Amino acid sequence: MSLGVRHIAKRKKARHVKGFPTRASILKDALDIIIYPIAVAAPLALLPQIIKLYTTHDTASLSLPTWILLGLVNCAWLLYGYIHHEHPIVISSGVFVLFHFSIVLGILLFR
Repeated sequence: MSLGVRHIAKRKKARHVKGFPTRASILKDALDIIIYPIAVAAPLALLPQIIKLYTTHDTASLSLPTWILLGLVNCAWLLYGYIHHEHPIVISSGVFVLFHFSIVLGILLFR
């Protein structure tokens, strides 16, 4: 099984009492389902910044150290998600790393 389905099935077995799901397990199951679209959508919030940077070439309001640090922090989250087989963390952190370092590249190119 891929994309965390094995993980979800394993947790689902542990959260049932006498074969019936608990209220907490129903909430966790719902979160397991909706976290994947969130993992993809969250990094998309950076797209307007990236588009503006590459269309206007204006870097005056962007801090290079901040974007480098954000990229490195998300590299750590990417590694964490990979080691712990947490696919939503891997997905969102991977896209964040890509987007953060594309902003860093834009700052270096257009400075």
